[in-house]
Amino acid sequence: MKLASPELRDRLASEFVLGTLRGPARRRFQEYLKRDAALRADVARWEAHLTPLADHLPEVDPPARVWSRIEAQLDRSGGTKSAAATTGFWGSIGFWRTLGLGASGLAAVLLFSMLTVKPVPLDQEPVLTAVLAEDNNDARIYIEQPKSNLLTVKMVKPWKANGGIAHELWVIPKDGAPRSLGVISGTSDTTINVAGLDARLANGALFAVSLEPPGGSTSGAPTGKVVCKGSIAWMPPKTARPNSQI
Repeated sequence: MKLASPELRDRLASEFVLGTLRGPARRRFQEYLKRDAALRADVARWEAHLTPLADHLPEVDPPARVWSRIEAQLDRSGGTKSAAATTGFWGSIGFWRTLGLGASGLAAVLLFSMLTVKPVPLDQEPVLTAVLAEDNNDARIYIEQPKSNLLTVKMVKPWKANGGIAHELWVIPKDGAPRSLGVISGTSDTTINVAGLDARLANGALFAVSLEPPGGSTSGAPTGKVVCKGSIAWMPPKTARPNSQI
């Protein structure tokens, strides 16, 4: 494996963080990391870019079939179904919530981010990010604020074109009424660039998209079905660059 190409280095770093770089290729990459400080910085950059997405996806309880498979594996390996076996690591609520994070939706979002959302330099990290998903946890939209008064809305899974409805984006604070950010395209990416956007985003906890009449809601509040929503991950003002001497 030769890592002279910047494009190859960046791609392998992203795959390493995502977990899709496996087997001998992953082991060779780990050897490179031991002696290549710049490559470690690439990995740290991708970790900073992708980790918030997983942290803020909604929690999902694992289906019953997961427990059935575990019990079957314990039986085959001679394990016992004692209280200790079910209250330790395997019975950890945090572990199963992490494992059960909408596998299909999470994979779709992280792959989408890796392939289409290039990370920005560390001194220009986004102010916020969010993944908006349906009730069944299928990811629909990835939102990022790369700088003041600018919001990028990227479609992970577009809806079918329907001229009779509008998709309106709302920011919902922890306490207070939803604030409209305008009508977005349900079939392609949208950029929201207006003065005063930061004030409307202030204290936001969630993004949501509702179905509205053409042109959007005229009441100042959502009137139609909410088709996707997601928590906002607020980024710190600035992340320090990785130490090249690590």
